[in-house]
Amino acid sequence: MTAERTWTIGDLNRRASLAVVKEFRGPIWTVGELTRLTGTGTRWLELMERGGGRDGRDAHLQARCTPTKWQRIERKLAEAGVALRDGQRVVVHGCLEIGDRGSLMLVLDDVDVAALVGERLQARRQLVQRLLAADLFDANRRLVLPRLALRVGVVASPGSDGHRDLMRQLDGSGFAFDVNLHPVVVEGSSAPRVIQSALASLRPAEVDIAVMVRGGGAKASLDVFDGPVVAHAVATALVPVWTGIGHTGDRTVADEVAHRSFGTPTAVGQELVATVAGAWAEVAGAMAAITRLVDGRLAGAGSQLEGRRREIATLAGSQLARHEHAQTRTASDLRRSAARGLDMQSRPVAMAAQAIRASGTADLRNAQSQLQNLAADAGQAARRSCVDAGLELAVAATALSGAVAEGLDTARLPITTTVAQLSRIRLQGVVDQQAAVLSGSAARVGLGARRRLDEHGDRAASRRAVLEAYDPRRQLARGWTLTRTADGRLVRDARDLSAGDKVVTTFASGRATSTVTEVQSHE
Repeated sequence: MTAERTWTIGDLNRRASLAVVKEFRGPIWTVGELTRLTGTGTRWLELMERGGGRDGRDAHLQARCTPTKWQRIERKLAEAGVALRDGQRVVVHGCLEIGDRGSLMLVLDDVDVAALVGERLQARRQLVQRLLAADLFDANRRLVLPRLALRVGVVASPGSDGHRDLMRQLDGSGFAFDVNLHPVVVEGSSAPRVIQSALASLRPAEVDIAVMVRGGGAKASLDVFDGPVVAHAVATALVPVWTGIGHTGDRTVADEVAHRSFGTPTAVGQELVATVAGAWAEVAGAMAAITRLVDGRLAGAGSQLEGRRREIATLAGSQLARHEHAQTRTASDLRRSAARGLDMQSRPVAMAAQAIRASGTADLRNAQSQLQNLAADAGQAARRSCVDAGLELAVAATALSGAVAEGLDTARLPITTTVAQLSRIRLQGVVDQQAAVLSGSAARVGLGARRRLDEHGDRAASRRAVLEAYDPRRQLARGWTLTRTADGRLVRDARDLSAGDKVVTTFASGRATSTVTEVQSHE
């Protein structure tokens, strides 16, 4: 042991504290990066200067603040709309001391709020400059909002004041909004990434617009919407983003890059309802214009239809008259042709019958002449025999003559009967043959006549079916109408009418008389 003084650890800490107090002579201001903020009553802060220590290492300083002083600091931060967060550059005020563990500590009693505000504004300006340089500052505003934006993706904290205010406007509008809620937290270190994920999940196939809302609160709690994560998520969203963050007067970077921004969630809902109402009014006006156009076209079509009906009716009457005349002429020709055919076939039959009658009579006469010649020859032979034989044979000759005469008389009857039968058979055969020929000719004539009549009837039926298909009464039954002026002229063009003209509209079930109040012509 040397004669030098031996210091206890407590003595060293106290002597070091006295040296620090003597060196810095009271409270000081120091600046550093806030790396950690802990505690509920007494608050502990860890500050760091990157590369400020020995050999280029980081320099660290711990600070503590009593509950009373911290409450006063929090009130100042809230009034200025800023908050302390990790990574923030802060300027703090307090006294240095050496703690029981021999480490240097700052007893904090104040925070330079003005420096924090300036830091925040500087960070906002830098963020805006980066967005402008990347052509993202107006990217979301360049998206086209659908006229009927009824599919709404809501990014909000479920059940919060902002969420309720928005839904109250949409539910009371009377329009069929399809709301798809994406729940998020709007405060804390996890809020930026949760909001970014919600906005990135909204696709044009699912929603027409994204609405991001948050109710009122401390201005410092709006730092989430001033950060680069949320601002970039809004700028790069695939659908238009409307924001309603905080109260009137609060405007964040997210508001700057959004498609449209509003002071409150209620204002967002009101404007969205008004936009849909305006689009619906335009749709209703377009529907009314289309209705007028269709009515005009129908009226013009009705005029054309009436003209076509008259033309078809005239043509149909002419065609029917022509076909009826042709059928009458064809029937007359058929009757004359049939009569001529029957006359031509009856002449051969009459001639054949005459020939048969003449032939039968001649044959009968020839047979009678032959019999008479035979009788005369036999008598002469008998008389010659009697002369030659003598008187002995006279009696026999006489008897023979009588027998021959009787035999001839007896033979004449069957011969005559046979000749008559032959005549009748021949005549009947000829008559039947000619009758068959006549029947065949008549059948062929009748069949041809019926065929021609059927062909003309089919053509007439086909034409009648076509004419009935174009019958204007059928078109009227389908819903078309015909419009005429008071003097019966068909209205073919709207330009033929003037305001005050009376028109008669014909329907399938009746007529209606009306007065023209306005005429619109579509070239």
